[in-house]
Amino acid sequence: MGKYFKHEVLRDFYLEDSWVLGVSSTPGQLVITVEFVLTEEHPSYSPPRPGEQYCYRNGVLVFDGVTDLNWTGQLGSRPSRDPDGSVDYGNIDSLIIEGNHYTVEGGLGEIDLHAASIRVAPVSDGTTLLRKSTDD
Repeated sequence: MGKYFKHEVLRDFYLEDSWVLGVSSTPGQLVITVEFVLTEEHPSYSPPRPGEQYCYRNGVLVFDGVTDLNWTGQLGSRPSRDPDGSVDYGNIDSLIIEGNHYTVEGGLGEIDLHAASIRVAPVSDGTTLLRKSTDD
């Protein structure tokens, strides 16, 4: 499939300017917490708030049914501390999807994994971002 924006779950997100807030992995699952940039096509899109370039919404990018995971470049991914005290690990520069094989690259390093599905879910602000797919 290739680029993330062609995937039904991610087509209404702009990852290159979204901010990675954290990464956690447990057996069978990888969760990347993200301050997502929503495109105008996303159902939860609203005009950017004053002083912001994009419509941002917090959420998680979840890979379920993970069978293999290799994360390199972690030590190079020191978080940035913003003036308000929040921390981020940079952007997601690319997310390549080829069947059940995913490669995530950016400030967090490179994560190469195989997973049964990918989904986006909201975090704490009540915004519904949920989309799930097992069809690649």
